[in-house]
Amino acid sequence: MRKKRLLARTPVLLCMLLATLFSYAQNKTVTGKVTDAKDGSPLAGVSIVPKGSAKGTTSGVDGSFRITVPAATRTLIFSSIGFGSKQIDLSGDVIDVQLSATNTAMNEVIVVGYGTQRKREVTGAISRVGGDKISEIPVPSFEAALEGRAPGVQVISGNGLAGSGSVIRIRGVGSISASGDPLYVVDGVPIIADPFIRTNSGAMNQNPLSSINPNDIESIEILKDAGATGIYGSRGANGVVLITTKRGKSGTPQFSYSNKLGIATYTKKQDFVDGPQWLQLRQEAWMNDGHTGLATLPNNIPWAVASQTNTNWWDLLTQKGFINDHSLSMSAGTSKLKTFANLTYSNDQGYLKKNAYTRMGVRLNMDYNVLSNLKISLTSAYNRGINRRVHAAWDGGIGDAMSSALPIYPAYNATHSDYYRGYTNPVIALNEYQRRQTDSRVLGGLAVEYQPIHNLFVRANYSLEYTRSNDDQFNGPQLDTSIHSGYAQRSPNWGTNQTGNITANYLWNPGEMHKFNFLLGVEAQDYRRKGYTKDPIVDYTNKPFWENPGDYKRVRDSLLSAPAPMTELAQEMFTFNSFFGRINYTFHDKYSLQVIGRVDGSSKFGTNHKHGFFPAVSAAWNISDESFMKNITPISYLKLRASYGVVGNANFGSGLYYDKYTLGANSYVGRQTLYYNYPGNPDLQWETLHNVDAAAEFGLFNNRLTGEIAYYYKTTSNLILKPGLPPSTGFTDSYRNLPNSKILNQGLEISANLKVIEEKDLKWSVGGNIARNQNKVLKYELGPDAVSGGTNDTRIVKGLPVGVNYLVRFHGVDPSDGLPIWLDKNGKETKTFSLDHRTYVGAVQPDYFGGFNTNLQYKGFELSSLFTFVIGGNIYENSGKYQFLGVSKKFWNFRKDFLDRWTKPGDVSKYPRLVADVASYPGVPSEDQFNSTMFLRSASYLRMRELTIAYRVPRAALKKLFFKDFRVFATGTNLLTFSKYPGGDPEITRDFENSQDRNLSPNISYLTAPTQKTFVFGINANF
Repeated sequence: MRKKRLLARTPVLLCMLLATLFSYAQNKTVTGKVTDAKDGSPLAGVSIVPKGSAKGTTSGVDGSFRITVPAATRTLIFSSIGFGSKQIDLSGDVIDVQLSATNTAMNEVIVVGYGTQRKREVTGAISRVGGDKISEIPVPSFEAALEGRAPGVQVISGNGLAGSGSVIRIRGVGSISASGDPLYVVDGVPIIADPFIRTNSGAMNQNPLSSINPNDIESIEILKDAGATGIYGSRGANGVVLITTKRGKSGTPQFSYSNKLGIATYTKKQDFVDGPQWLQLRQEAWMNDGHTGLATLPNNIPWAVASQTNTNWWDLLTQKGFINDHSLSMSAGTSKLKTFANLTYSNDQGYLKKNAYTRMGVRLNMDYNVLSNLKISLTSAYNRGINRRVHAAWDGGIGDAMSSALPIYPAYNATHSDYYRGYTNPVIALNEYQRRQTDSRVLGGLAVEYQPIHNLFVRANYSLEYTRSNDDQFNGPQLDTSIHSGYAQRSPNWGTNQTGNITANYLWNPGEMHKFNFLLGVEAQDYRRKGYTKDPIVDYTNKPFWENPGDYKRVRDSLLSAPAPMTELAQEMFTFNSFFGRINYTFHDKYSLQVIGRVDGSSKFGTNHKHGFFPAVSAAWNISDESFMKNITPISYLKLRASYGVVGNANFGSGLYYDKYTLGANSYVGRQTLYYNYPGNPDLQWETLHNVDAAAEFGLFNNRLTGEIAYYYKTTSNLILKPGLPPSTGFTDSYRNLPNSKILNQGLEISANLKVIEEKDLKWSVGGNIARNQNKVLKYELGPDAVSGGTNDTRIVKGLPVGVNYLVRFHGVDPSDGLPIWLDKNGKETKTFSLDHRTYVGAVQPDYFGGFNTNLQYKGFELSSLFTFVIGGNIYENSGKYQFLGVSKKFWNFRKDFLDRWTKPGDVSKYPRLVADVASYPGVPSEDQFNSTMFLRSASYLRMRELTIAYRVPRAALKKLFFKDFRVFATGTNLLTFSKYPGGDPEITRDFENSQDRNLSPNISYLTAPTQKTFVFGINANF
């Protein structure tokens, strides 16, 4: 029976199959990619419909599309808001389409965590800085080039030491002991950027970012609110800096070469008295204290010798540094393979003699379309930085020239046969001491992206960051006359940072008005840094280890094979495992909603809090697309956005929650003892930040004036601290989360850009940004002396900003006797100094900061400048008190601005009379305790950060030459500084002891080398 039914149905089934085949024969499938005509970047969400039909598809996140249309279809229509629509005649099954933007502000592609978005659909606070702004000026490290370019991002540039790092704060400081630095992500890889790997050895923190090549950078996106940083969960509290490197573009091979040659010097230095003046002031102080006769001099140096000596130590230790920077890159691409390669070399000498930073790098980025739905991407780079270091600050060198290297000391003996010894003489170390720190970084990543079905993109990525650092020092025999050859030492460390993630991204467009973008991902990170149990490795030799690697290997191997062998030591280890998701919904291309959730687990967290959940929600409304805005012609673009979310700060050391034991010095019954010396904390967890953000982005008068106004309110709670423990516990301190603690950062950011003139041959634009951040400790249960920053100079006090100075208030000078007048805690005048009079004054954080720029172009000529500024805040001169007491028994150099001192009864002066012994000021216990507002200064300044004059050779003149584009330029950095700060450079980036010091005391100056001033000439050539 069944066979009969089947036979009866066979003709029907055959007819249906033939109909289906006939139907398919009447259709055809078209594939391709939609890109931006300006820069070739992929365009997602572009509507693609056959002409005369309402049904179609949209392009995916990489701009690709696939559409099945009737065979008779001759034309496809491509359209997207903000771009001009385009009709394409079908001449084949594969087409690539370029759309031109009608509103570039709306359609700029922004890099976000684990993807990209059009600016009009971005719901978070993100500032973008193009790679051309990063590479065009010579800076110690790429992050310094961000200064003044992004609202709400405070960048304190590195000091005058080559390769020095900057301090970056995004929307204020929200932590005390945990790091306040942002998370750095390079091509999707969270990199290691810990400045305390070598603490502050040699008066300088290591800068792991300095080895990154600025010429490799395509763009930097700075994520500021929870709507943007929430996708990074427990590491997004301090903001995220996304660094995207350059990749190959379609077309024949294009080569680019850039070169910068120039000189470097200092910005503003401290001005000291010369030898005769110093002796005169010393005698004055001696007599003010009631002594008669000639004053005693340091180490009883004879007045006859001192009077005939006038050494300018600054000139002996400084030079005009030479800058030499080269970069050669190649970009090429076909429909299958795109390649970008780059070679760079730079050698930037600082203005300190024998101080230089050399950077060498090579990069190869490749994207290969194996199939139409399968792509493999390779990201690889090797960077090597060699920092030829010199003594500075408290370590000597230029610090000595500002402190104890007096002008009455000669550098050499009378016959110049030997150095002048017995006194501070930084020239000895300059000539006989060598230090070289070498940092190598290999960053490689392999990503596979597969599109199993239309609009579903699965991406798997694995990245490896390998770092190796050698800190070499060599003391010649002249530094230690007890040795005959020399003394070499090396401190090595190395680390691996492995990151792997898998993401699935699905675009769903259920109708013309609805667009969804779903992202799910899982990520794991494993970081391990190692060194040796014996550190440093040393040998008596006549060469440093970098000149004799065989000698280093011999010494190292002998230690590894010794009876009590040296072994590898884990210095830092941690892991993260994460699950995250993001949903983006856009309605009618006007309303956007984003929901983020991330679960982070980490070995850094205590056993009772291994995982945390971090949610965020944000929304945006493109008001200018509403019908009621059509007749408001002055407004070209208007968008409102808002966000709320919870993120964390896990930027603290690993293993802090462990119980710790130490080997005892004494044995017990012949065995080594082990004692418990640090209590663990299984409840240790991340700091928690609640973040609210609201902003308006606008474009007026056909986008001649564009800008943004943003307000944020964020609070950090659950602060990580290491306060002291009661003596009854038997322990000194332990890390813990302070339960009743909260820090507020709220502020306003304004940025704008105006195209004043926009003609064919003449263009002029001006722009700028300003930010106001209010920082306050809202809750804090500990006393003000529980934690401090600097050299005990700043405190944490409820109701005040993070890092307030704790000083005795100086109220002037008594004209009758020249003694200083102080204020006690009640504000009453007294002439007796007491540390009990100390109170909370000043603030290390500014009231306002930002930058403004202008750009003028006439035909091939260009003139541009960038000014940066700080308004408010204070600098405390911790070395200033010693310099003022320089002619006392401290015996330091004396600054000229202190010459406004009392000399006789009736004088009205800024500073009190000079003394030979600080005890002559009633109540002052010692020079070290002479802390007062006498040395608290205004931190306000205005600086010409950059000035560039350039000329681009007309293309018509290049037709017969090898070049497609040729530009010559001259750039100066830090050319002018306007400030009332008397201590030299008002931009202070000193060495820090730890993260707490970096948070509380960024504006504490101690013999800080001023920032560099540079003049460079260069070319940019494309061929």
